Amino acid sequence: MNSFRTGKKFAAIFFFFILFFTAPVRLQVVAADESKANSAFAAPDFDLQDLTGSHITLSQFKGQKPVLLYFWATWCHYCQSVRPAVIELRKATSENDIEILAINVGAGDSLARVKHFEETNPAPFTVLYDPDSKVTTSYRVEGIPHFVLMDKNGAIKYQGNRLPSDPMSLLR
Repeated sequence: MNSFRTGKKFAAIFFFFILFFTAPVRLQVVAADESKANSAFAAPDFDLQDLTGSHITLSQFKGQKPVLLYFWATWCHYCQSVRPAVIELRKATSENDIEILAINVGAGDSLARVKHFEETNPAPFTVLYDPDSKVTTSYRVEGIPHFVLMDKNGAIKYQGNRLPSDPMSLLR
């Protein structure tokens, strides 16, 4: 019976320390999440090559037009199933209204494989290759397909694994 009381005391002290020392951390995390939800934050810039070897940076579009990033891979079935919707978005909107950049995440794909895929399945938007997945990591992509929609000033308006049904309405 005495060891039971000692165990209860130990458990109470253990939980007190966990609650006492982690409460400030949890409050800071909640505060940070709320600020992200209430105000847009800027997208990280990048410099990637398209399939012809030309350098494309996100900053070249800043102040000019909104940008939709579409993170994908050739081996990803979900990426392929959403691709027609991205193509339809490109056909429905002018290149002056929004830039669509399809960023191959690099993992599991070689540049040659991506080029071959695009030759047999040409897209009406710019395809970029992220060989070391650095851009993919900087956008915290945790599953593909992954979409990031930003306004013309680079503020992220949407980020998620589904293409919004009306991305342009999120930019108003």
